[in-house]
Amino acid sequence: MNPVLRVKALDQVRCHPLFSSLGEEALAPLFEKARPMDLVPHETLFSQGDKAERFYIVLSGSIKLFRFSKEGHEKVIEVIEEGHSLAEAIMFMDGITCYPVNAEALEKTTVVGFNNQVYRQLLESSPQSCFKILGALSLRLHKRLNEIETLTLKNSRHRVCRYLMDVIGKDAKPGSQIHLPVAKQLIAARLAMQPETLSRIFRDLIAEGIIEVKGRCVTVSKPEGLIIIE
Repeated sequence: MNPVLRVKALDQVRCHPLFSSLGEEALAPLFEKARPMDLVPHETLFSQGDKAERFYIVLSGSIKLFRFSKEGHEKVIEVIEEGHSLAEAIMFMDGITCYPVNAEALEKTTVVGFNNQVYRQLLESSPQSCFKILGALSLRLHKRLNEIETLTLKNSRHRVCRYLMDVIGKDAKPGSQIHLPVAKQLIAARLAMQPETLSRIFRDLIAEGIIEVKGRCVTVSKPEGLIIIE
């Protein structure tokens, strides 16, 4: 990546919770060793068992995290989309030095890799920075807990409607369009359901005039139809 694009890439990640509470002086050594990477579709970022020396921020595109079962079947763990991080938890886990999953680009994707050791040294030298980042990550954890509640306690239609509302936004108007960031099969895996279940719910929403679907493009005709009463 050329120097100009590198600077733009690093500017883009400054708002991420892992960095937003840190000053320029603290970020300088970390950003100096940052590694922007452009990946083509299906290119491997890292493999299960590789030494975990870096964590990553997705600037554009999406990354699939997955493992293989003993029978050789692929199990999608999560899809990391633009603006989100991956593999950052490993640097805080004693005794874990390797990536526990595979990471692969689903489409043309740009990520920035940050050195785990440099980041940890930064936190060890600044307790104030630790508390700021802890606060930011606590808010993120609260959001994840809400997502877990949705996946475990809500029915399939609720999960699909909530996903579509999260993508399109609460202020959506009739005729608003969504470009699904990943294939429907991966959306189904993320929502803890079979692809056939997702397809059935989409068909129901289409039949009810709530959405129209053409490939990955979803037009929301009746946004209110996606709102589920808790």
